[in-house]
Amino acid sequence: MVSIIDFYVLQKRPSNRPSNGGGFDITIGNPPYISAPTQIASPELNEQRQRIVASKKYKSLNEKWDLYVPFMELGMQLLCPNGVFSMIVPYPLTNQKYGKKLRKMIAEEYRLLEIADLNGTKIFENATVSNCIPFIQSSQQEGELRITKIFEDKTIREVLSKSPEALKQDEKNYVWNLTEEERTGNHFANMNVLGDFCYISKGMVVNAHENIEKGAFKKEDLISLHFDDVHSRKYLEAKDIDKYQVRRVRYLEWNTERCPDKLSRPTFRELYDRPKLIMNCLGTINVTIDIKEHFLHNHSIYCAILWKDLKGVNNKSISSSIKKFCKHNRADMETLSGNVDLYYLLGILNSSMANQLLADQRGGDYHIYPEHIRNLPIPVPQREAQNAIGVIAKEILLRREENIDYSELEGQLNGLVAVLYQ
Repeated sequence: MVSIIDFYVLQKRPSNRPSNGGGFDITIGNPPYISAPTQIASPELNEQRQRIVASKKYKSLNEKWDLYVPFMELGMQLLCPNGVFSMIVPYPLTNQKYGKKLRKMIAEEYRLLEIADLNGTKIFENATVSNCIPFIQSSQQEGELRITKIFEDKTIREVLSKSPEALKQDEKNYVWNLTEEERTGNHFANMNVLGDFCYISKGMVVNAHENIEKGAFKKEDLISLHFDDVHSRKYLEAKDIDKYQVRRVRYLEWNTERCPDKLSRPTFRELYDRPKLIMNCLGTINVTIDIKEHFLHNHSIYCAILWKDLKGVNNKSISSSIKKFCKHNRADMETLSGNVDLYYLLGILNSSMANQLLADQRGGDYHIYPEHIRNLPIPVPQREAQNAIGVIAKEILLRREENIDYSELEGQLNGLVAVLYQ
């Protein structure tokens, strides 16, 4: 089990220096990246998580905090005055909700000297997450900080400098904007968000449950290129979809002894038997629609289902989502969802405006997280305006199926959507 003190510390400051009781000139390391769900799923890691919380030593812990968060705070706590901290950590430190308290603490109690932006660069061979390296000094905030990037010759060089105030994208979430683009958070705070109209969820994790059937089967054991009595449901992953298009279909073993009941994350069956939007979780958002096929999909795809289409479906996943993320009660959201159409939402989410809104939320991150999708502001115009966007989205779907150019239609759609956000 990983220990909370298991990171590298260099050059301890001798007690004969004027350092208010000691401390370190520098703390540096590569902390473990272990998400909250992974910690909670493991008895040992969950016990450790509870001990960390019970110690009351870490004020940066927020909601679904990753294990690297208390590592970072401890590293900064151990600094002497003017000591410097640096660790290579996930890029989501800059923009995810769980990192908000840590970002705020760094901004208000330390001096942020530099952030090496490694987003999009594969640093660790087996890792899927992008990275950044903050350099933080135990002193008062002063002057500007450097934003650096890694180049093809593997050197890291400064690309711009920012004041701490300019780094902060907004007061509410303390998201850090490491680019030159002007991003000021949500200009549309009075609008409803997609989560008010739709239940947003990741798909299933298609391998054996760690506690029930650990190692008994893996994803490849359940998937076939061909339909048969066992592989009886159409199945997608993010690499199988594109904007307005499903490019490849495979078949998943279904209603057998092991699938879905013994999956690591089976989700719930109704999730796949309702009309829905499906979208990827990396890069530029690409959304298509599933009205009749009722595709199964894994966790590389998010789905959005109108609340009204889940009426009468009750389970812990839905209840927990409403409690954690929704400002309206379920009955109100079921009513709200009757005011929009999935084809209208399809057009909105595939528009250039959606990419702009997404960038405002996630900074320069390559990943798209459920909270980004859930919090996208959605206007609700008159039905005529909605229908106009929906009709274009349907026509683009047809053209994509027939491999016909649709760039003119996309331009029309972008224009109609932009008007709604003015």
